[in-house]
Amino acid sequence: MKLKSCPAFTCFTALLLCAAPLQLRGEEPAAEPAAEESAAPSEKLSPEQLEERLRQQQEAEKAIVAKMMKVFAALEGAWTGQESLRYEEDRLPEKSWKDEWEGKFTMGGRYFEMAGQTKGEDMNSAYKWICTYDAAQERYRAWYFGDNSHNEYVGSLSQDGRHVIWSVESPLNGSKTRFTMKAEGNRVKCHGTDTLADGSLFSTQSSEYTRKRVEL
Repeated sequence: MKLKSCPAFTCFTALLLCAAPLQLRGEEPAAEPAAEESAAPSEKLSPEQLEERLRQQQEAEKAIVAKMMKVFAALEGAWTGQESLRYEEDRLPEKSWKDEWEGKFTMGGRYFEMAGQTKGEDMNSAYKWICTYDAAQERYRAWYFGDNSHNEYVGSLSQDGRHVIWSVESPLNGSKTRFTMKAEGNRVKCHGTDTLADGSLFSTQSSEYTRKRVEL
């Protein structure tokens, strides 16, 4: 599925200003609180213990990623279909194009890649999606690479746990893109929307794919 949008990286910086209390003339400075006599000693680990702890953390993260990546299993295989792009208020003529792609797990299942080729008027382009689950951020992440553009998306699992809801916001104009890919047996349906900074709908993208038959 090919979408046109820009990645967004939103950063929030919090500043905490602390003012020291004023000391009145003739007032004795407040005594510093006595240090606790029975402070708990810091844990000291041997190199072997540190290595084992790191191994356990890596195994735990690997298990989480493996569980969350199962959502892409239904997208494995070769697919062919048609996409269409419709603009609101007839801003531009509606467009449609053919799309063929293949989905597969890589790096032992840590990533799911979709590589494809679109064919149509002004839509001839090769592309690749790389999707994964970020256990530290507790969210999905995806990178889109095309002939003339590249974007980064973030995603969350749907309530029924059957697909990922992807989104991205443009840092240039505040527009937002949101789309889903739902697999049902040998069919995949996709739906996406582009909204402007004021929340108004700009365009709608939809597509449907069928699984290619394996020739024996």
